[in-house]
Amino acid sequence: MRTISRKQGLSSLTGSAWDDGVTHVDTFLAYLRIEKGLAPMTIAAYESDITAILAHCNGCEDLAGVADYLGSRGYAKATVRRKWAAIRLYRQFLGLETGSTGAMPTLPRRLPTVLSQAQAQAFLTQPIHSRTPKRDALMLALLYACGMRVSEVAQLRREQVDWADGIIRVIGKGQVHRLVPFNAWVRTCLEAYESERPDGDSPYMMVTMQGKPVTRQIIYQVVIRQARCIGVSLSPHTLRHSFATHLLENGAHLRGIQALLGHRSIQTTQIYTHLDTKQLKAAYQQAWENHNDT
Repeated sequence: MRTISRKQGLSSLTGSAWDDGVTHVDTFLAYLRIEKGLAPMTIAAYESDITAILAHCNGCEDLAGVADYLGSRGYAKATVRRKWAAIRLYRQFLGLETGSTGAMPTLPRRLPTVLSQAQAQAFLTQPIHSRTPKRDALMLALLYACGMRVSEVAQLRREQVDWADGIIRVIGKGQVHRLVPFNAWVRTCLEAYESERPDGDSPYMMVTMQGKPVTRQIIYQVVIRQARCIGVSLSPHTLRHSFATHLLENGAHLRGIQALLGHRSIQTTQIYTHLDTKQLKAAYQQAWENHNDT
């Protein structure tokens, strides 16, 4: 397999680092795809961010110009941080110093939104009114009962499902593989969908009625439609957050949850311990309010 290193990216520069900016960006995108194994949509986001900044600034050597540009566009803080991160990674690829991050806004720590276990039960057991109810039920089951990302569900191939062992070999961010077990409910959904799935040679598990792979947008539409039926607002990632939180509430170890979610760092998974503590405090407060009423 061809490899592209950051050193190659730097050695390809002639004269000024910005004499041939488009070529450098193309090489960087190839590096993200081949070496980093990033998903196509992630690479597209890097390309969009970097090319927009280069078009408005004197290259990303001009950190002051980058800061002024991002600060004047009215972007949300999270968007500014994402674009700064893209520029920093691009500069690292070119062998430049990453520079000060003083212009990068600090974001407040936000806990993810999750469903209560009762809400999850109501959400997942309500009737599905669509032309593909069995497929849609399987989507929801994989998002919640397996904690899969929406992109992982969309890209799931039939060969990744081990029926005998009850395991799904999920291919996550950076093409990192992880094994996720599935329960009897997910198996039932898988079996039911097999009877509805359109005939064809598509290797993907989830397909449209025309036999084409489903998109992320289709999965979002299914989740939003079902959420409206019970009067809640949520996204596919809310189901993943709920999966992790409910595992923790029911005694699962943090390291196990980390493995199931495919987090590289335990620090990412630790956000769910804050959620659990928040719920514990709420229950404690409620108990004392009830005590004071007696």
